[in-house]
Amino acid sequence: MRASLIVLATMICAWPRLSSSAAVLNAYATQRGQAKSSPPAQTSRRAPRPDYSTFSHRTPQHRQACSSCHIAPTPNWTRVREREEAFPDVTDYPDHPSCVNCHRRQFFSEARPVICSVCHSNVSPRDGTRYPFSNPKETFDAARPKAKRGATEFGLNFPHDRHQDVMALQQQDFQDESGGLFVRASFRRQESSRKIDSCSICHRTYQPEGDGGERYVVKPPADLPEGAFWMKKGTFKTTPESHASCFNCHWQDGGEKPLSSDCAGCHKLLPGVRLAPPTPSHTDAVPKLATAMGLTDAHVLEKWQRRDVATFRHEETKHENVGCTACHINISAISLLDARTLNVPLLTCGGGGTGCHIKATIPKKILNIEVEKRRADPAFRCVKCHLNYGREALPQTHLDAVSPPKAK
Repeated sequence: MRASLIVLATMICAWPRLSSSAAVLNAYATQRGQAKSSPPAQTSRRAPRPDYSTFSHRTPQHRQACSSCHIAPTPNWTRVREREEAFPDVTDYPDHPSCVNCHRRQFFSEARPVICSVCHSNVSPRDGTRYPFSNPKETFDAARPKAKRGATEFGLNFPHDRHQDVMALQQQDFQDESGGLFVRASFRRQESSRKIDSCSICHRTYQPEGDGGERYVVKPPADLPEGAFWMKKGTFKTTPESHASCFNCHWQDGGEKPLSSDCAGCHKLLPGVRLAPPTPSHTDAVPKLATAMGLTDAHVLEKWQRRDVATFRHEETKHENVGCTACHINISAISLLDARTLNVPLLTCGGGGTGCHIKATIPKKILNIEVEKRRADPAFRCVKCHLNYGREALPQTHLDAVSPPKAK
């Protein structure tokens, strides 16, 4: 026992010397650049808490086969469309098991689970009301004031080049979404080499003025200043937006691929792009002006938000006479997944050499006139075609278009 105490006392007395020696050696090694640096203190960072009130298909756990959640067809397909127009389709949210299987804790952790608000407009055990499902689109648009806001995460893969000739071969007419008439297309090689403007089969003038006499979508105020912009009828074209226009060909049992059961064949998840509607600095349209004009039509508002030439009107007589392909020249290059391919080259406003809007000689055309006015007065606003863009600096494309060709 006594020997143990002696050893312990010796170690206690020697410990400061050992610590001091170690400190001296470490300082010496530091001067020579040989000291081992101690690892920095680890600061514990908590991962951000998931927001279960929103749903994103981009979440890694959600990037699975569509059929893992969505059942085709959904049980309500016979009720969401009129009986004669109904067809087996995905027209409702996935059932609870597709969510509970992974999120059981979130579903049963509280009386009114936040996760339920993704689909349900009122989270309550006594109320099963859900937000309108996005398909059929016409039903969703009708309920849009009550619908949950949010832009789609998907883009539509529609190859125009593969459909143009097919549509041109149709003997029967196609009606737009409001008419509901679509005939089955036959995919066969086009024998004639002549160029056919088949755009109007799918894209028709929306809300045409016709012979009614009323030029505006919403009647303008009596004190509207002369030359002020107000939305006229026939400004936009329709775009097929329903499975009804696709399933005539892309069905099952020998239909053209992608089949109706292959959702991902057409709906492509966009790679982390901006989902919110474009801001006024990135589009020529003015959202506040749309409100002032009393525009409530979902089709008009959607087109308006993407407008690069806000005052352009498709139903204008001269625009109709030149045909779609006079401006939309390279139809085969159009991709709905790439907005850049939807732009119309500025030089097409020259009318293919006829000088519709670009002409430097007398009588000069509007682009030349407004560029000259802007050069003379930097405060001048180009309002013939633009709203927002008319305030900005003249782009190089416009300057090149009105400049005389350089001598060789």
